[in-house]
Amino acid sequence: MAILEAGLDMASQLGLEGVSIGSLAKATSMSKSGLFAHFQSKENLQIEILEYAARVFAENVIVPALDNKPGVPRIKALVNNWIEWTSQLTGGCIFVSASADYSDRPGRVRECLLRQQNDWIDCLRRIAQSAIKAGAFRKDADCEQFAFDLYSLLLGFHLYDKLLDDSETKKRQEQALNQLVANYQ
Repeated sequence: MAILEAGLDMASQLGLEGVSIGSLAKATSMSKSGLFAHFQSKENLQIEILEYAARVFAENVIVPALDNKPGVPRIKALVNNWIEWTSQLTGGCIFVSASADYSDRPGRVRECLLRQQNDWIDCLRRIAQSAIKAGAFRKDADCEQFAFDLYSLLLGFHLYDKLLDDSETKKRQEQALNQLVANYQ
C-alpha cells in the first residue's frame, strides 16, 4: 500500500504518465527489479494507482457523505469531502489530470479511467435521485443534468483553486453550489 500511496502522490504532481517503475522505485527506496516483478509493466502500475486512488476516493469522499441526510446535506458533504480530498493531494485530483492525458489515448489505462469516471457520474446521479426521494429536489428534476452540473462545478473549482490560485474560490464555489441546488428544488 505504501508503494501505491507514493505512486498516487507522484501521479498527483507529475500526471499518471510521469510515474514509471524506475521513478517509483527511487521514490520508495525499493529496487526497480522488485517493483517490475510485482507490476510487470508501466501500464499495470498506472492501472493499480488508479484503482488505489478510486478506493481512497470512495473511502474519503463518497462513504462519509452517505452518512448525511439525503438531499442538500449529503450533496454539500460530498462536495466538501471532494474539496478536502483534492487539497490533500500535492498536485490535485489525479482523475482530473488523467482524464486530460487519456481522453484520446486508447488502451487499458483509459478503459479503467473511463469506468471510474462513469461510476462517479452514476454516484452523482444517484445522489440526485435520493434527493428527489427525500423531497429535497422537485420530482421532475433531471438527475443526468444534475450530475453534469455538479461535476462541472467541481472541475471549475479545481481549475480556480489549483491553477488560478484565486483567493475567492471557496466563496464562489459555495455560491455556485447554493444556486445549483436551488435550481433543482
